Amino acid sequence: MKKTLAAVAVLGAFAGSALAADVQLYGIIDTGLAYVHGDADGLGQDFDSFSMESGQASGSRWGIKGTEDLGNGLTVGFILEDGINSDTGVDSGVMFNRESSIFLQGGFGKIAFGRMGALNNGQSSWSKIGMINAFGTSYGEYTARVDRVLTTAAQWDNMIAYETPDFAGFKVYAQYAMGNQVTGTNEADDSVTYGDENESSSDRFYAIGATYNNGPFAAYLAVDSINYSSIDADGNPYDQDDSLTVTLGGSYDFEVVKLYLGAQYFDEMKLSTLGGIMADVDVTWNGEKIKGYGITFSGDAPLWGGKALFGLGYVDAESADSFEDTNNGASFDFKRYVVSVGYDYPFSKRTDVYAVASYMQDQWETTTAQGATGRDADPSAYSVIVGLRHRF
Repeated sequence: MKKTLAAVAVLGAFAGSALAADVQLYGIIDTGLAYVHGDADGLGQDFDSFSMESGQASGSRWGIKGTEDLGNGLTVGFILEDGINSDTGVDSGVMFNRESSIFLQGGFGKIAFGRMGALNNGQSSWSKIGMINAFGTSYGEYTARVDRVLTTAAQWDNMIAYETPDFAGFKVYAQYAMGNQVTGTNEADDSVTYGDENESSSDRFYAIGATYNNGPFAAYLAVDSINYSSIDADGNPYDQDDSLTVTLGGSYDFEVVKLYLGAQYFDEMKLSTLGGIMADVDVTWNGEKIKGYGITFSGDAPLWGGKALFGLGYVDAESADSFEDTNNGASFDFKRYVVSVGYDYPFSKRTDVYAVASYMQDQWETTTAQGATGRDADPSAYSVIVGLRHRF
């Protein structure tokens, strides 16, 4: 009730100021059906599900954004965006969880402050990783989407982000997040949230990247790192190696088909960021850290008034050094193969229907006797999704 009243108050406030600034209410409603069959291969129970789902092709959301011309080539603007589950009407519990930012733009470029997504994230105005995959970060949980093959960073609180002006198609980006609080389990087995802004007790984030656009060709490069919290849930010193990802890719539009290629090296990233089958089988290591690489190849092509899509993905990873150091030398290998095909048909500029079929297989191999039992397995899943999406 409080959040509803807050939303009404926000809308009323912006309605009253619309004469002073360009303010827009916008959003996406995406609802569909999904069938999934999974073979756990000994990691728990096989599973089948048929369900209504929200945000399969694009996360359902509503938002308010606006700009004001300050003169002398300066513009100030804001974005407030909240993700919702369109099948239930429920959101994440945090209003404007997708983005809450204010920015200043001019001849110097653009600088923004607030809660935003990393460059390697698909849920923010600052997200760029969708440039290297036809599925972006959407179209189902088991799809050859970019964040099922490459590790990605989430939204970050207290972020400062900068974008340069366009230099002959080139743009450079820099991001620094002063910290997300950390959730952990203390010695009393209680879940606690801890960490102070811009202190070593919270997770902090750094990124630098660049994009290039020239006609049919586009390219993307990003390097980022998470400076993990230096204390545990009980407040004790806890030394963790920082993460590192290097992501490179691009696309070329041949008119008859647009092809995308992306690759990433990652180290000390949590395996759970890859999502997919791990959420449905008994893999206790999915929160542990890995190192390795991922490759994604995909494309889309005009077909029968709509767009056909296809994608392939491969991940080759192993337990990171920090995991082996803290688990008496235990280690594991992880591989993933995923393939998807789909079709998207527009009824109008704002409304479309889509269907995607996918197959994903993970391969787990324990490489020492100290590893947990039951980890030598090849769980797999296939899914078929359909949905209707409307933008406003």
